[in-house]
Amino acid sequence: MYHKRMLCLALLLIHTSADAHLLKLFAYVEGNTIHGSTYFAGGAGVEGAAITLTSLTDKEQSNLKSDAKGEFLFTASRPDDYKIQANTGEGHQAEWLIKADTFNSTSDTTDSSNQSYPASSPATSTKTDQQLALLVEQAVAKQIGPLRESLQRSDDRARLSDILGGVGFIFGLAGIALWWRSKQTPGKK
Repeated sequence: MYHKRMLCLALLLIHTSADAHLLKLFAYVEGNTIHGSTYFAGGAGVEGAAITLTSLTDKEQSNLKSDAKGEFLFTASRPDDYKIQANTGEGHQAEWLIKADTFNSTSDTTDSSNQSYPASSPATSTKTDQQLALLVEQAVAKQIGPLRESLQRSDDRARLSDILGGVGFIFGLAGIALWWRSKQTPGKK
């Protein structure tokens, strides 16, 4: 009886979580819009997941649902740190944090086509440089966000080596249990 208890204790200590239905959440900022997606570790999007965005400054909450692809959008009224939580209602939950410094500041720029500055004015080149820098930053954010999401999803997928490693681990535990049992059988030599 002692050996069975030790085996159970060993199995509990070696516990690893199953990722087959592990909910994942990814979010990034483009301008003042938070783009996000919810998906299971295998890559399938989660439709109808309850999304809660909480401003960490004033604790204001917004509630959304993910669409058929598991995606959602939220337009922030101002840059802030946001905690995003996804919940499927089946015990699957995930969390993501967006920092205020990832938002682009677009309120201090104006459209240069509506202004007429003399060509030699230093203000023109400075304003144009600032606008160009902002446009480049927005274009890069628009391209990098989906790439980061794709990379995150590929890291979360189970690989064949992971599956074979898990099966080998199970066979190894079974072998140890059988060996232990054979050592405990009285009268055999």
